[in-house]
Amino acid sequence: MRTTGFTALLACAVLAAATGCSSSNSSAPTTSASPTIGISSGGGNPGGNPTGGGYQGGGPATSTPQPADTPIAPCASGQVDVTAKGMGAAMSHDGITLTFSIVDPSQACTLTGYPGMDEITDTGTVIHAERTLNGYIGGLPAGTETPPTVVVKSGHPAHAIAEGTSCGPYNKPDPKIVKTEVTAPNSTDTRVIDAAVHTCTLEIHPVTE
Repeated sequence: MRTTGFTALLACAVLAAATGCSSSNSSAPTTSASPTIGISSGGGNPGGNPTGGGYQGGGPATSTPQPADTPIAPCASGQVDVTAKGMGAAMSHDGITLTFSIVDPSQACTLTGYPGMDEITDTGTVIHAERTLNGYIGGLPAGTETPPTVVVKSGHPAHAIAEGTSCGPYNKPDPKIVKTEVTAPNSTDTRVIDAAVHTCTLEIHPVTE
């Protein structure tokens, strides 16, 4: 009986020695790997691509620069037509409105300053219009000294007023005008218009809208 018990005890000791490492490892607590935190790019991230376009490149997103506005050139000869309309007489003053319209509706140009204007009488006398900022009938607002630049395009003409004082206050008869010539500002494109200012003192004001 003692021999049998000793043999069994020895067998248990040998078995324990053979499996000792496994037993100690199995008793250790198991751990799980930390979860991976993903970083999103694009519009969902407040610090990402401000356009929300989901840019995934290695560098900053770039945008194509916009071309600068092309300046509109001054009107050249032949680009504008000139017409005129009488404003009527008032308090010994007479005037007409000149209208400068674009010839080609697909084009645009600018006018700045004073038109040229001459009236020719039946005796051949040439009456030159004096350039003034404003007068009794119209012109630039009081206090304005710089003529504006007007873009002339389809449906958007420029205007100028020509005016003067009749000759009655000077005890003279009004001249008989047989021809009126108008030249657009900064141009040599002279046109003949079917209107006149019957006056002894002829003035022309800058173009406006």
